[in-house]
Amino acid sequence: MKPAISEMIEDVFNGNILNSAIPEYSVRPLQVKFARAVGSAMNTGGIYLFEAGTGIGKSIAYIIPAILSGRKIFISTATITLQDQLANKDAPAVLSALDSDARISVLKGRNNYLCLRKWKSGSPSFKIESDFEKWAKTTKDGDISSYSEELPFSVWRHFRSDHLDCTGSSCSFRGSCYFFRARNQARKSDILILNHHLLISGLMADEVLPGADVLVIDEAHRLEDAASSCLGLSLNEGMLLPIFDGIAFSELDTEKKASLLERTRQLSAAIADLTDGVKETSVWDPVDNSDGLSEVQNIARQLVSDVETIEDMLPVVQAASAVVLITGGFLDISTEEYCCFVETGRKQHVLKGVPLDIGPDLIDTVYSRFDTTILTSATLTVADEFDFFRSRLGAWDALSKSFGSPFDYSSQAILSIPDNLPHHNSHEDLAMAAWRWGKRLAEQLNGRTLMLFTSYRNLKLVKQIAEKELHPDIRLFVQGEMSRNGILRNFRESSSAIILGTSSFWEGVDLPGSMLQAVVIDRLPFASPGHPLIRARMDLIEKQGGSSFGQYSLPLAAVRLRQGVGRLIRSLDDTGVVMIMDRRILTKNYGNVFLRSIPPFRMVSENQVMDFVMEHCSTSGVSSMKGAKEKKGEDK
Repeated sequence: MKPAISEMIEDVFNGNILNSAIPEYSVRPLQVKFARAVGSAMNTGGIYLFEAGTGIGKSIAYIIPAILSGRKIFISTATITLQDQLANKDAPAVLSALDSDARISVLKGRNNYLCLRKWKSGSPSFKIESDFEKWAKTTKDGDISSYSEELPFSVWRHFRSDHLDCTGSSCSFRGSCYFFRARNQARKSDILILNHHLLISGLMADEVLPGADVLVIDEAHRLEDAASSCLGLSLNEGMLLPIFDGIAFSELDTEKKASLLERTRQLSAAIADLTDGVKETSVWDPVDNSDGLSEVQNIARQLVSDVETIEDMLPVVQAASAVVLITGGFLDISTEEYCCFVETGRKQHVLKGVPLDIGPDLIDTVYSRFDTTILTSATLTVADEFDFFRSRLGAWDALSKSFGSPFDYSSQAILSIPDNLPHHNSHEDLAMAAWRWGKRLAEQLNGRTLMLFTSYRNLKLVKQIAEKELHPDIRLFVQGEMSRNGILRNFRESSSAIILGTSSFWEGVDLPGSMLQAVVIDRLPFASPGHPLIRARMDLIEKQGGSSFGQYSLPLAAVRLRQGVGRLIRSLDDTGVVMIMDRRILTKNYGNVFLRSIPPFRMVSENQVMDFVMEHCSTSGVSSMKGAKEKKGEDK
């Protein structure tokens, strides 16, 4: 790395520059090491895998070299939450500290922006909340995240921007379009903050994103899922909403509307027929269903023909043409390279075609477009090795380094796997065992407990028990009963609560300090081999002479477990306990892979758990209140 830049990085971190802009900032040696490595990578070029453990402060550590380098840089994240944190907190603080005039902008996926065309044509037909109507008329950026309330998706989906029916330069609202204004701003920026889906789809589309020299992919462990979605095919009845709305909100005469809506209903029925009789997520063969696909394609083509000469029907033409294109993709798809399956849902099923190996596509579509690509996350190793993500992300030639974590896990937290646990597939007994510990810890800690489950089935079993036994002073927040953000907001505000979560609660949950002091996990989080995509990727590894368990199932589960237990310790002062209700981590040969992958908590017997909790965690909770109530009852 050029000495001047190296010295500048050292000066920024070791001087007093950051203190004035970032409250309570203190020098972190690992953060400085990470920043120097990022700066060196930006200067040298190539592909890098950098694991930066929780607590390093990796966002600041890559933003500073990015600004100092003077290069055009993309920063891609997996979540809007991190995008907003970078754009509204971290980046402005660094710009202020460095007294820099670098231009930083945010570009989100189209679905996050209000579509003015849809708002003007559709809003009169809806009973709109006055607060949202006021926001829609006054917003400067059209980004739904700037709306302070929580708008139901059933309403927002009618007014959001969508690539399916966006007419681009032909739209009369092009000059004031929020998405295009954000895109134009992105072209002028020195550092562009975006998300993985937009990164990949934008690079595939060519005209969406500007050029850049360096790409930093944060939350890189989520890149494969995003790439699989963008590089694959997806078809469902929900795609027809822009068509239904485009016709219904148009100024066509009643008879013509009725005719076109009937054609659209025929198209919807034909799509539904493709998955007729499917009860659970399962493999779907496009060859066996070629007649049905052709029927969908023909009806979509007829709809295009019906409206292509009608003024103001271009959005409908475009959306219907997308259906023609997607069905054609399914008809031509290679079942050797893609997994086709039906993903079942409550209201409708989704037909998917997902590439089995996205590595080569990532190289061609993403990495090749930048001089330097840095993939970073707190979880990029399995048992101290980068092999799993090298393979999954096509980063075979990447230089790799793990920077560890500043936390003293062995003194801040304990890990316990209780004795005499039921078999991991004895769901009812396991639910009872998990709840027994969840309840015991929550009553001692006055809530402050997160229970993570590998399936909704186990979560519901625990919920049924909890609703009968839960202490009246402890609230229960259950995934699915309110939004994820709503649960986390209420948990932060509540004096005592338990979260029962699965899927999305295994990562991205940040509850530092005494807000969360116990994590209970029901089972080792192996992905279901019954899921078509998991099975297909395992089969591909076996066909190539590898071990699907050792190269895919096990490392995937180890990363997931690491994410789950990582919810506990989020700062230097945090303390707590992790309970894993699965003896396989101790009894199976592969258990060591899990133990070497998660933070080095001090392992203790179940008999020592409550002693640690009482000595090192907050105990001014329900247990003392409960004792007081009992004593009061005795006095009576």
